[in-house]
Amino acid sequence: MTKIAAIAAVTFRDALRQKLAVNLLVFALLVMAASIVLSELTFGEQYRIIADLALSAAAVFGTLIAVFVGANLVAGDVQRRTLYPVIAKPVSRTEYLLGRYAGLVTTLSLNLAVMALTTFAVVALYRGNLGFLRDTPVVAAFVALAAQLALVGAIALLFSSVTNATLAAICTLAIAVAGHLSREAIPYWRTSAVGRAFGLALPNLAALDYKVQVVYQQPVAAADLGLKLLYAALYVAVLLAATSAIFSRRDLR
Repeated sequence: MTKIAAIAAVTFRDALRQKLAVNLLVFALLVMAASIVLSELTFGEQYRIIADLALSAAAVFGTLIAVFVGANLVAGDVQRRTLYPVIAKPVSRTEYLLGRYAGLVTTLSLNLAVMALTTFAVVALYRGNLGFLRDTPVVAAFVALAAQLALVGAIALLFSSVTNATLAAICTLAIAVAGHLSREAIPYWRTSAVGRAFGLALPNLAALDYKVQVVYQQPVAAADLGLKLLYAALYVAVLLAATSAIFSRRDLR
């Protein structure tokens, strides 16, 4: 665990120094803050516009951070040859991967926490109080979004361990987009055995999206959230196991 924690700490520091992640986070915060200005252009729909824009910005830019930072984790180390002295020490490849992933999840969680606090501040400024935290499932929405980003990060790590950073980012982004569209596409996939298999293998990221419930102030059952978080955790575990199995057999020479 000490080795994994050390690698995670290095990954976290490196991720915070990357201009891409910082720029995406700043841009997301600007979009959230601008939502309260845009909401003044409508009458009676201010809360819905603020909630919609804020959660959309958090999801889009959080996903981009997960994709581009995650895709560079292993592939970047292989390209720069900084991986070799790490695994030459008494650190297994699985420990290295787990440390990298833990650092990535920590980075994503910190970024999302900042976005969540900004969203709470913007909505509180409009409403004049924090009662919406009790009346709407906004906290549950950000918890589900954290699981969603952790899942995307695991996908990025898988591709990063088998190919270069550019191709890993493209493949991860494609799967992330497909995962968000899975809710609409599932009825079409069920028409064939191949489609059903593809539908089951694809991560159902749409299930972890509670933006509609927040916008229309619909309650979210704790059991429903718990089942979806369990689904995300199991999916991440399978991805990490597959990544470890593939990377352990990869010839790095």
